[in-house]
Amino acid sequence: MTPEIARVGEIIFTFEMDENYIFSYNYSIIETLENTERRVKNFYENQIQIKNEIYDIPQKKLLVNNPNVNAIGIDLGMTRCAVVVNRKDRFELVAIDNEGEKQFPSYISFKEANPICGQLVVNQLQLYANSTIFDTKRLIGKNFEEIQINPIWPFEVIRKDKNNKKPMIQVQGSDATLQKFPEEIYAILLKHIKLKVEEFQGKVMNEVVITIPAGFNQSQKIATHVAAELAGWKTVHLLAEPIAATIAYFVDRPIPSSFNMLLFDLGGGTLDLCIFKVEKNKLKIATNNGDSNFGGRDFDDILFKHFSKILQTNYKISVYDKTKYRLLQKCMEIKHTLSTEDEASLDVGDFNPKIDEFVKITRQEFEKICVPLLKRIQEVLRQTLSKTEFYATDINKILLVGGGCRMPMIQHFLRQTFTAAEHTCAKNPDEMVAIGAAYYASFIMSKNDKAACNVM
Repeated sequence: MTPEIARVGEIIFTFEMDENYIFSYNYSIIETLENTERRVKNFYENQIQIKNEIYDIPQKKLLVNNPNVNAIGIDLGMTRCAVVVNRKDRFELVAIDNEGEKQFPSYISFKEANPICGQLVVNQLQLYANSTIFDTKRLIGKNFEEIQINPIWPFEVIRKDKNNKKPMIQVQGSDATLQKFPEEIYAILLKHIKLKVEEFQGKVMNEVVITIPAGFNQSQKIATHVAAELAGWKTVHLLAEPIAATIAYFVDRPIPSSFNMLLFDLGGGTLDLCIFKVEKNKLKIATNNGDSNFGGRDFDDILFKHFSKILQTNYKISVYDKTKYRLLQKCMEIKHTLSTEDEASLDVGDFNPKIDEFVKITRQEFEKICVPLLKRIQEVLRQTLSKTEFYATDINKILLVGGGCRMPMIQHFLRQTFTAAEHTCAKNPDEMVAIGAAYYASFIMSKNDKAACNVM
């Protein structure tokens, strides 16, 4: 007979009678944000909290050719995500963007009935800004009062009611205004990643290592974990981004017997610093620090303010609505250009077709207007060193990762600060964190030691 289905609150009951008139029933709890959050919080509150300060550095030769391991590492960045999986004889960056790109912009649009993610959203930002959400990493796990509103955001951050401190993101949907919690937005990104990885690997993937900033507090960790479970991941490990990046660097290199290293990770939305002692193939954390409200986006904003003023003052062009997001994209491109060239230009014709002029900016001018940002980095460095017994001269090696480290001003600033250290900028700084996460996923799965990857 056809089963009868009934719903009571968050529980779905299924009633069925077979051909022998034997009655049976089953039930399932609907997986909502509230249910998942309650369960994950309970998990964190009841487990023994041991802060992991020593990590093994796995060796690459031990991590490949294991068909029983389905390792996946996700760098869930504020501006872009990167995903690495293990294949038969290698680790590989997965093209998770629908346009085939391996770097996946952390942008979501609700202009259609089903959410759209990635580069397509960035390409259409000028047209559908009011339906777009980005920078979720600066909202996840925070109370409403803790959030620093960026005027560039096309969405609203609201407080649904006085009794709930959690923020909600209000955005225009295809036919109505939508309100979403940051965990729900993260879950959409992580669900897209899960589906793309399963398509790439040809099998179901349930276990994942997701990286988080070293400075994330317990609430931010829980919110990230909740989002991953909402996306369908069954087993979730959270690993600090500096740990992942350092593992990626050392996994196929000789490891010195004893030295002190500073990992400097300037991503799109966060700055992470971690000082390690490296001894006997192990990383021992001396301290970690960072700023979860500072990253490459702040350098974009500096350029945005610079060019907005010039367009208004010299050309009477007001930057607002669609024009605002066109300028933001141009500023990101100019920032990237100035990492390799001495000069870049903004085409005024992009904002008024009647004007055939360009506004130039040199690398030196860019660095001058970024002095306040460098001072902010300097203060985070000072705080980091003050938490240890180290002086700047005690650091033997500086490892730079994150897309922001491509800027020459960052490299020059660190060389001036740590004059006695060897400075190394990762070959592919945007990919290091995801690579390290995948290596560590393979390592803990091979050892069958799920406790090895403690939440930091």
